[in-house]
Amino acid sequence: MQVNVVFFAQLKREVGVEQLSVEVPPGSSVRTVAALVEAQHGVSLKGCMVAVNETYAAPDQVLSEGEEVAFLPPVAGGSQGDTLCEITPAVLSLSTADAFLVRPEYGAQAYFVGTVRSPNSGKQVEFIEYEGFAPLARKVMHEAAAAAREKHGELRVYLQHRTGKLFPGDASILIGVGSPHRRAALEACDFLIEHLKVHVPVWKHEADEDGQHWVAGQTGHETL
Repeated sequence: MQVNVVFFAQLKREVGVEQLSVEVPPGSSVRTVAALVEAQHGVSLKGCMVAVNETYAAPDQVLSEGEEVAFLPPVAGGSQGDTLCEITPAVLSLSTADAFLVRPEYGAQAYFVGTVRSPNSGKQVEFIEYEGFAPLARKVMHEAAAAAREKHGELRVYLQHRTGKLFPGDASILIGVGSPHRRAALEACDFLIEHLKVHVPVWKHEADEDGQHWVAGQTGHETL
C-alpha cells in the first residue's frame, strides 16, 4: 500500500524533499514507515514525534492505504548557534533570554515582551488560550531570524511564544536581539515583532465578559 510521508524543519533539509510517497506492506505501522525512510534516505528519526492525518499518533499505530504520516522534530528546544526559537507552555523569562543574548562582543540588547491585555476592545478579558503548530512555528521563527540578519547584520536572536491558558498580565511572547550596535538591535527587534504576528502559526481563543471566541487573525499568505 502507499502512504504519503511529510517532513518538517531540519528533516526536510536532510531528506531533501518536503514529502514523498512510500510503498509498505498492508497493515504496516508508523515504525515500519520510519525504518524504511531511515534506510532509504540516511536520516535518523529517533526522538521525532509523528502525526497521522494531522493528528498526533503513537509509533505503533497501524496505517491504511493513502494515509499521511508526518515526522516532527522535537520542539522543546530550538537552539541553533546564535538563534533560539521555542514554542513552550512554560513561563517566559527575561533573565533566561539575557543569559543567551549577552556576549562581550554584543554591546546592545533589545527586547519586546507581549502580555495578555485586559480590557481588550472594551471587554474585560478572563483568559486567552494559545494554540500553535509548534514544528511549523519554530521553522517560521528561524526563517524570521535569518531575514533579520540579512537586513541588520550580525545578531543573536531569542524568540519564545507561550501556548496554553494565560491570564491578564501574563507574557505570551518574548523577542530578544543582541547586536554589536544599538540601532541594529532595536530595528531587528521591531522587524521580528511585525513579521511574527503575521506569519507564526499561533491562534488565540479568548474568554471575556461576552463568552469565549477565537480572535480574528491575519495572514501574509494566499488563502483558499
